[in-house]
Amino acid sequence: MGTRTPSPSPRTAPTEIIITETKGLYKQFFATIPHTTADWTLTIDGLVKKPLALNLSDIKALPAIEVMRTLECIGNPVGGPLVGNVVWKGAALKPLFDEAGLAPSAVRAAFEAADEYRTSIDLKYINHPGAFVAYEMNGRPLTPEHGFPLRVFFPGSYGQKMPKWITRIELVDRDVEGYWEARGWSDVAQVQTHAIIKQPAGLSTFALQRIPVWGIANAADVEIVKVEVKIGGDDWREAALLHGPTAEVWTQWSLDWTPPAPGRYTVLARATDANGRTQTRADEGVLRGAFPNGTSVIHRVVMKIADG
Repeated sequence: MGTRTPSPSPRTAPTEIIITETKGLYKQFFATIPHTTADWTLTIDGLVKKPLALNLSDIKALPAIEVMRTLECIGNPVGGPLVGNVVWKGAALKPLFDEAGLAPSAVRAAFEAADEYRTSIDLKYINHPGAFVAYEMNGRPLTPEHGFPLRVFFPGSYGQKMPKWITRIELVDRDVEGYWEARGWSDVAQVQTHAIIKQPAGLSTFALQRIPVWGIANAADVEIVKVEVKIGGDDWREAALLHGPTAEVWTQWSLDWTPPAPGRYTVLARATDANGRTQTRADEGVLRGAFPNGTSVIHRVVMKIADG
């Protein structure tokens, strides 16, 4: 049998918050990418005093905000790639709802999108100062696969609750079951506290040397206060943290580890947030655990340290 060739020298941990390139951000589609035309409008109606119909120029004429925000799919498996961190530009949602004037009976906002996707969300998320609509990502207009001309964001939510290609926001007095909710996925869809190991990748082989172990951690609009790493038979060790500008951005973590000898080593990472939630459940199956609420299973990878 052959021997696994050692991987190139391990990369040092990033010293700045990583921005995901537009082409590298994960893409999830309910159906096909819709073709939006020049007469696109966003309608805000339902239980409001003054229905609004806004085109893209109207949206861009509003005071602009530019924010870094992490986006993650509720179906992201343990340690999975369906997460990215992007700089978005757009407009705050609350002033639009203030202009429309919500009726006292309104309790939720129901979204419709050009691809016929549907979902709804509680008003407490609508009224959050961090809720906004975006028309640019990383300094360029949204691409069609990422929601051109407009997509919506709410702090702490998985992508399931933040539709692309939105065309209508209807204020309603009841829950409106969306596509994924009807199939058993969470109706709250708030990000679970979790850490992801970026280095080592699973089944990496390194020479006997100092290895930077690092990754990211994410939670629902709450700061990550601790990430701990366990390698082989060692005790849990606390990693150094690099925070983003807000709790709505992933936290990067790192520590250096020197293997005592060649062999196979299991690496685990667990996160704790400012509300005291700590990951506790380990699972042998890397692709398990996302349904129906997103995963908080502890990420586990195996690496090999080669002889010589």
